[in-house]
Amino acid sequence: MGIASGLLVTCAATGTGAAHADASATVKTHTQRMSDANLNSQQNGWYNAGDHLTLVCSRRGQAVKGYFSFNIPNGGWDNLWYKTSDGNFVADVDIETGTLDVVAPDCGNSGPAPAPAPTAQDGDRVANALGWARNQMANNPNSSIQCFEFVEAAYATKWPGGTALDFYNTLKGQGKIHTDTNPPAGALVFSSDPRFDGGAGHVMLSEGNGNFITANYYKAPKIREVPLTYPGNTYLGWAVAP
Repeated sequence: MGIASGLLVTCAATGTGAAHADASATVKTHTQRMSDANLNSQQNGWYNAGDHLTLVCSRRGQAVKGYFSFNIPNGGWDNLWYKTSDGNFVADVDIETGTLDVVAPDCGNSGPAPAPAPTAQDGDRVANALGWARNQMANNPNSSIQCFEFVEAAYATKWPGGTALDFYNTLKGQGKIHTDTNPPAGALVFSSDPRFDGGAGHVMLSEGNGNFITANYYKAPKIREVPLTYPGNTYLGWAVAP
């Protein structure tokens, strides 16, 4: 296994919870050695099962799944990472520290706040939204529904703003837009190409696997899976559906 798209969680039964710079851990599975607390940073190789690590500090970053996800009640997601003595980061979900508590001091903040870990309720909501979207793609692929209306219908809600770009600007003003290119399942993914959207912007649903469900495509089928972006299209970022 490795890190999927998710958060980190330490394993083990109980612990003291004391944070100290020279805490140690054992790697439980082949997992990425990253330059920061997310999978979009530079990968500097791998940690292998059985490796013993010295944990210098901790950081909340990208939520991922991994070896100990079965212990996590919110669907297996956690966002805790540790910086090791080699200067790289490892996902907590793939290491054993002997406690469920954070065992190293905070590394300090850098960059925008990470997206919160999905809860079990969030997971059901996302599954329902993607299920509806996939059903439309299979059974009503040439619907004339617009992209913003499509994601609203998927989540059975109504959001402020008349266009995708309006809603994007609202979310951006609230600090809820993330600009990495690894949107989780169910995320609202925003882009802009005035040649086609007339300045209204575009929004689609992430499936969490590199594919995205869009409506109002320029040719049939109108509802389909597409890549994140294409030449001439400006990727704006993603947000968890509020």
